[in-house]
Amino acid sequence: MTSLRSLQLLAILALSGWMGLAQAQSQNTYQVEVVIFSQPSAQLTPGTAPSYGWADQATDLTVTTRSDVRSLDSSRLALSSDAGKLSAQGYKVVLHKAWTQPDDSSLAVAVHEGQEMGGIYPVQALVSLGQERLLEVDITAWINNQTQNGEIVSERIKQIRRLRLDETHYLDHQSMGMLVRISRS
Repeated sequence: MTSLRSLQLLAILALSGWMGLAQAQSQNTYQVEVVIFSQPSAQLTPGTAPSYGWADQATDLTVTTRSDVRSLDSSRLALSSDAGKLSAQGYKVVLHKAWTQPDDSSLAVAVHEGQEMGGIYPVQALVSLGQERLLEVDITAWINNQTQNGEIVSERIKQIRRLRLDETHYLDHQSMGMLVRISRS
């Protein structure tokens, strides 16, 4: 009787392990890379400034404890040469980050660069991925400049774009732009 119970327990453990593996494989994990740049010679085109709670509903990449959202080190950046070419052509690369995240349309990842100014960063962005039939990215990014009298003037780009995996996508704005690349982890 003990051996029968042992076999049943073993079968249950094997089945639950297989089901866990199947669930893990059904949720895709992506590597997301974003380069935000400005064109210093372009006239500043003010946009809607971010609210002070801009990342309240998002996962902040710099402080998250989620195991499925992780910052990637610079050795894994695929857009480094593109960022270098932008700099060589006179553009100012103001943010270059990469991370992993699951395919979860309810997840927004917040990334930022620079010293915080009362809840606002010089560069900040919210990135969400979604997939029905095709992979989509929903991005809102700001470049925030503080004037001499302490006011913040923001440039903003917001786009929802269908993407192809492993391709670099260019998102344009009058005085700023973005490169986005998404691949499977």
